[in-house]
Amino acid sequence: MIIQDHLEFLKNVFENHMPVNRFMGIKVVDIKEGYVKIHMPFKEEFIGDFIQKRWHGGMQASLADTAGGLAAMTTVSSIAEKVSTIDMRLDFLNASEPKDLYAEAEVLKIGKRIIKVDVKLYHQKNTIIALARCGFSVLRTD
Repeated sequence: MIIQDHLEFLKNVFENHMPVNRFMGIKVVDIKEGYVKIHMPFKEEFIGDFIQKRWHGGMQASLADTAGGLAAMTTVSSIAEKVSTIDMRLDFLNASEPKDLYAEAEVLKIGKRIIKVDVKLYHQKNTIIALARCGFSVLRTD
């Protein structure tokens, strides 16, 4: 069982100590063992299609990877256990808009060496922009 102090530590690290997350403006909205919800504010710098004002797909992929990685890390007992992305498939389902994005990540399976996570990206909960299925390797300390 993961203790609340570990989750608060992870939240602090992801929001305040990872330069790319600070650049993206990522904030953790909800965090519990096996689940996270994060928020990424819209910035003009994130536009890929300047004519239609759509988010760049790479920024969406970064958000999905960040949410998935954090969800995976909520299931390990120590920050010393290394979690790394090994695979991610991202399906774009609907066009993005120049609005804030949210990501919800849920751990599907925890194995000895691999953690599988699904991630939903959306502006509003009823319209999913993209779905990601992620695989993370875990280097356990025990």
